Amino acid sequence: MFRFINVVIAIVVLVLAAGVHAEGMAEPMTLEQAITIALAQNPQFQTATLSIEQAEHRYQAAEADFFPKVGTSYTYTRLNEEPRIKAPAGSFYPERINAVIGTQNIYRWDLHLVQPLFTGGQIYQSYKLEALGVDVAKLRRDIARNELIYSVKSAYFTLLKTQKLRDVARQAVEQITAHEKTARDFFEQEMIAKNDLLEAQVRLAQAQQDLVRAEQSVAIAQAAFNTVLHQEVNQPVVITDIGDDHHQGLSLAESHSHALQHQPVIREIDTIIEQAHTAVKLAQSTYFPKVFLASSYLRQGNQAEVRGTQYEDAEAWNVSLNLDWTFWEWGKKRHIVGEQRAKLLQAQETKKEIVDKVLLQVTDAWLRCEENWKNIGVSRTALAQAEENFRIYKNRFDQQMATTTDVLDAQTLLTKAYANYHTARYDYYIACSALEFAIGDVKNF
Repeated sequence: MFRFINVVIAIVVLVLAAGVHAEGMAEPMTLEQAITIALAQNPQFQTATLSIEQAEHRYQAAEADFFPKVGTSYTYTRLNEEPRIKAPAGSFYPERINAVIGTQNIYRWDLHLVQPLFTGGQIYQSYKLEALGVDVAKLRRDIARNELIYSVKSAYFTLLKTQKLRDVARQAVEQITAHEKTARDFFEQEMIAKNDLLEAQVRLAQAQQDLVRAEQSVAIAQAAFNTVLHQEVNQPVVITDIGDDHHQGLSLAESHSHALQHQPVIREIDTIIEQAHTAVKLAQSTYFPKVFLASSYLRQGNQAEVRGTQYEDAEAWNVSLNLDWTFWEWGKKRHIVGEQRAKLLQAQETKKEIVDKVLLQVTDAWLRCEENWKNIGVSRTALAQAEENFRIYKNRFDQQMATTTDVLDAQTLLTKAYANYHTARYDYYIACSALEFAIGDVKNF
């Protein structure tokens, strides 16, 4: 029965391993290469980049309001009759007046220019608001970049961790398989009881099931990695392992200080607060009159060529200075200004909340870094001890000085020691990546 279970599990393992074999056909990828691919292909980051282009167009459109606007128009009017001047006799002239003073067909072409001279700061504040909008868009792109790089690093280290745990599971299967063979030989020579052999077979079946789960974890981690890079979800990937472990050198206070200075989320809300200040000034600009310089050049006539008529010259021009001031609207402007001031206060309160969240995020990531760094040292020592413990019990079993249970327990401790070491190591790098993201100093490697 145990042989049948072992065969079935081995077949499942081979099927899952087929995808792993394809990894050998892929080009090894470094962390830096993975980040480069993600930045080039991830749609969310590309969307954030395009948002900058949109903001820059709005900024340039607002800048155009400083300059004169030039326009033209062409009109044709048909009157029901020729325009006349009429007056009874004696009013202006001894005889009754009924004279034609124009034509029924009127063609007019107008070229006009309008230059704002004073708008109470409306044009400037609108321009400044859009300039700050460009800064906000760039900061949001930085946020999207940092989030993407953190996601790539997390997926990268998670994939490495699952691969190492899969290797540990494979090693466990190999070790227990070798022990089961030795136990079978001893049982056939009537050197151990059958229950010792059965225990080894049960432990082997369990190890093979653990290997199946480890293979599945690798497949899931690989799919998640491909998704972050916006690659085909089942595309085989081979990634290079990281070098020697190194401890991040920032203290918690230094990490907090870096976050307050460099975290783009905080810089974004600072810019939004500045936008809110500008929006208040923009609303206040409606309190003031607006002054415009206007100029117009006109050609007219009774034909499409606008060459004039016997009654009117062909061309005329004028220059005017216009003032427009709506000074009473039953408190409407005051309420609009009040709304913008409330938004300013809201942005200032939002900053307090964001700063608290960032500092908490930094603290959490820093503590996890320190925890996993200490765990690396502890687990490395425990691993050496577990290897020696397994070696001793295996040799003692071969000499009939230890039981199957002793060997299997020692092997279980060794497997757990390997798993703890690799988990602490890669969780440390994931935590360091989270710390980089929290303080806003994300690196492309």
